[in-house]
Amino acid sequence: MTQYEFKCKMPGVIEHKTWGYGELEIIVDDNEQKGVCYRHKNKSASFGTYGLTWSEVYEKLRKTLIENDHLHT
Repeated sequence: MTQYEFKCKMPGVIEHKTWGYGELEIIVDDNEQKGVCYRHKNKSASFGTYGLTWSEVYEKLRKTLIENDHLHT
């Protein structure tokens, strides 16, 4: 999976129960690590996760978003 494919499958914006709206942010994208979070206006971050590939990050983030009712199967 490419970064583009990952971004197409994940919501670009979520509404966190405590922190309000957060935008998907790519934290790191290099050969050794991929990482994302949802960044809020107050600069806090929610649901950050890392992996070796975009597929791994997708699976981790997808599970977390489903558990927190931000993504439906």
